[in-house]
Amino acid sequence: MPDGTRLEWLSSMVSRRSLWLLVLSCNACGPIASFRPASGLMPERRLEVGAGIAGVTPRPYVDEPSASAGQLWLSGELDDHRVALSAITPFDDDAIGVGGAMRINALRTDRVFAGVEGEVGYLWFGLSLPLAVRVVDQSHLYATPRLFNWGRDLAFGVPLGLSLRVYEGYVLRAEWQRSWQDFKYYNRRDHYGAALAVQF
Repeated sequence: MPDGTRLEWLSSMVSRRSLWLLVLSCNACGPIASFRPASGLMPERRLEVGAGIAGVTPRPYVDEPSASAGQLWLSGELDDHRVALSAITPFDDDAIGVGGAMRINALRTDRVFAGVEGEVGYLWFGLSLPLAVRVVDQSHLYATPRLFNWGRDLAFGVPLGLSLRVYEGYVLRAEWQRSWQDFKYYNRRDHYGAALAVQF
């Protein structure tokens, strides 16, 4: 292949890839559910891989459709269990986002767990206070009060959930959340979701 043709081909490939990445990132979305382990990982486990799906109801006084989105994540804790890091990929039928989170485990007892977590991705951010209570075995009830952005508006949400260990490191999670876009009562939405995670 002559040098001129090779340069044109390379330039065209870079342009296509850049355009694809631009389109992909401009359609980015943030997660509409919490799903990650509010209690931290189980003892002797260091990583969690999970996938979930959630639906969101329309606001009561707005003519808009309901929506749904999926989420994938990989969470890991450092050796002392004080800090957890996550990679998060929310997606729906026409968008995908990429981001990460860092959590500080401020309180960790046999029954009660609490922390603070910040997350950031392309066009989204969130700050939450994960709280969990162990009810039996390695199963927990949890809440994750969360400040985040919904498009260009700030929103506040309160996810409530159940994390149920079903076998070894396999965990099922069910979650409900009420959120208020722009902190207005008439901008409330309900989020429902379920997820499956595996801890190693």
